[in-house]
Amino acid sequence: MARKLDQILVVDVESTCWDGEPPEGEESEIIEIGLCLVDVASLKRIGKHSILVKPERSTFSEFCTELTTLTPEMFADVLCRVLSKSRRIAL
Repeated sequence: MARKLDQILVVDVESTCWDGEPPEGEESEIIEIGLCLVDVASLKRIGKHSILVKPERSTFSEFCTELTTLTPEMFADVLCRVLSKSRRIAL
């Protein structure tokens, strides 16, 4: 039986990127997973999180930083970090 949803979870994934083909030996990989919990009735954001994932097989290009606003410095001391933007989302 179908149930009416009160909330939905929107997932957005960012990856390393270049303006053209990746440099030799590098490949695109996920560097951020964005999560946003939305109330269906009001379409208001209830919670927002960003999970940073340190790339292992690629480097940040200037193009990628301009596109995503993510910088290598944000990943300098992490393997994976959760950045809380508002109310907690149970993961």
